[in-house]
Amino acid sequence: MAIVITRTGVIAGSTSFQALSAVAGATVSSSFTIPTGVSSVKQISIGQSGDGAGEELTGLVKLSGNAVKDGDAVFTGVAANVSGTATGSFMGNMSYDTDIKVQAGNSMEISYAQVGSTATVDLAVTLQFN
Repeated sequence: MAIVITRTGVIAGSTSFQALSAVAGATVSSSFTIPTGVSSVKQISIGQSGDGAGEELTGLVKLSGNAVKDGDAVFTGVAANVSGTATGSFMGNMSYDTDIKVQAGNSMEISYAQVGSTATVDLAVTLQFN
């Protein structure tokens, strides 16, 4: 059976990576321990939404920590473009099939940054381990 870990956040846009430390309304540690018997991240799912005017951005999600055997992994998230001066909205979800090797018992963190204009987004990232 696959193990799933999710982190969420309402993130004020930044070009610097910010750790995700929530699951819905609950505050949790941004760092988590890879469970026993797990050897890889098999899928990553990234969902983000926001609203505003004139925002053009692409979200980036980074997996880091001493559990990631081959070093940090950075994924492109949802790209967004809200044109014009009126308030608009954007939303999207992406999934990647992966085979990122991890070390059980070590720690990992999920963080988020933006490229382009920055905007506040609602974000959820789910990792499926095997």
